[in-house]
Amino acid sequence: MICYFDNNATTAMDKDLAEQMLSLCTEEYGNPNSIHSMGIKANKMLEEARLRVARILMADPREIFFTSSATESINWVLRSCISFRGKRKKVVTSAIEHKAVLNTLKDLKNTHEIDVVEIKPGRDGIIDSGKMLEMVDEETFLVSLMAVNNVTGSIQPFEEVGKALRSRGVLYHVDAVQAIGKCPFTPAEAFCDFASFSAHKFHGPKGVGITYVKRGAPIRAVVTGGGQEKALRSGTQNVPGIVVSSIAMERAVDSMEAITAKLKGLKERLKLEVERIGGVVNTAERSVANTLNVSFPGVKSEVLANALSTDGVYVGISSACSSRNDSGQYVLDNMGLEAAIASSSLRISMSKFTTVEELEILVERLKKSVSLLKF
Repeated sequence: MICYFDNNATTAMDKDLAEQMLSLCTEEYGNPNSIHSMGIKANKMLEEARLRVARILMADPREIFFTSSATESINWVLRSCISFRGKRKKVVTSAIEHKAVLNTLKDLKNTHEIDVVEIKPGRDGIIDSGKMLEMVDEETFLVSLMAVNNVTGSIQPFEEVGKALRSRGVLYHVDAVQAIGKCPFTPAEAFCDFASFSAHKFHGPKGVGITYVKRGAPIRAVVTGGGQEKALRSGTQNVPGIVVSSIAMERAVDSMEAITAKLKGLKERLKLEVERIGGVVNTAERSVANTLNVSFPGVKSEVLANALSTDGVYVGISSACSSRNDSGQYVLDNMGLEAAIASSSLRISMSKFTTVEELEILVERLKKSVSLLKF
């Protein structure tokens, strides 16, 4: 039996949506930019998906753009903002952002000589909004903050920051990749100019990103070509992926309350079991229901994850020792956790498909592996 607990990395698609996507790829495969009837039909499906996403986010459909990933969306927004900064040269962000934000800003710092200020979180993994806003001054042209941290599941004060920035003439981007289906999110309530999303984080397919660009917010084309997506993101749109992604987003938001209630129960049970085994919980109370970051001091996370994997249990790790993960240990390091805690951490992330039986197997395998591997 496969027990999958790495849903912050990617999620399984609903079978009916996978079947619908296959059908669209093999039967309704017209290019949405062609003028014949197949193209017109594909374009209609594309625009219906855009309307659906806009309705979910309570936005104008003209504010919704489709890309290949959240990483592309983030790059598009951050690199675009550089063009509209005038003489200002400062960006304020957090030290626990996804690497798509941090590495893009690092590159922009090298190529455009901007100043990037990274605010560290407290030991609970949550950014102090006051500290972040203190660093916003007349030199600041952009603030970028994630809604939910992908390593710990902590919910960041993205709404408080956005509300405070409204009258300060600073562009605001929210990485909302881990928010959909886990915590309430709309661009209006976040007071943001830009937001980024990834379909495969909410049971959609890989290869579809969504970008929200507020009407009137400055944006420029980074990918040029045939002029698709209002000439702001060229390249033939992935209609099958976009259509099922919009439906997956709708399902995730509509079922959020019920799924959250279920996952809260599983999470609380898991926390108790982890503590009984001798583990440490690194995730704060202010966090999404599906995520629990834990450490087992004395057991290297990569070794423990590999041991669990041989038993058919799959978890994420935060250790920087592996090149095949998102190297999330920097998040725990920036929280001020001891090296022994940070290097032995696991990210356990659930989904709507997670069952009590799977949780019991995870706990059983953890007990066995920790007792064998602890030194």
